Amino acid sequence: MRGWRLPWNAACLCGEVKMTVTAPPVLSAACHCRDCQKLTGGAYSLTLMLPETGFAVVSGAPVIGGLHRAELQHRFCPRCHNWLYTSGAVLPGFVNFRPTLLEDRSWIVPYFETKTAERMPGATTGAKIAYDHWPPPDDFGKLLEGYARDGARPA
Repeated sequence: MRGWRLPWNAACLCGEVKMTVTAPPVLSAACHCRDCQKLTGGAYSLTLMLPETGFAVVSGAPVIGGLHRAELQHRFCPRCHNWLYTSGAVLPGFVNFRPTLLEDRSWIVPYFETKTAERMPGATTGAKIAYDHWPPPDDFGKLLEGYARDGARPA
């Protein structure tokens, strides 16, 4: 993909956990589910779906927190308890990273939003595509193609 200026640096609120992104995201999304609202303390969570091979924790040791599910592991800073990323995500081989932790997050726009049936009143994201619930598995190919073509790129 063209137009990505990598690597990107990221850190939690206290700076104990530092991360680097060396591969471009394949999707960006906003989730309005009640679990994400509770985890973030906000109206929705933002995600950049990154290849596992293009994401690394370079300092600190994240811990599992949030929903202790076998299929999803929410990783948090052990000191400030920032939600950093989720592994075991929707697509194998990818992590769902919290883009608000990036040094430069000015270009982040979700390509699609999900669980809008649980959206808080007045919450808007700017996403191009919306789903009342989780997208059907057959839609992920279209979402990946659309994001590769039309997704945000850092200026």
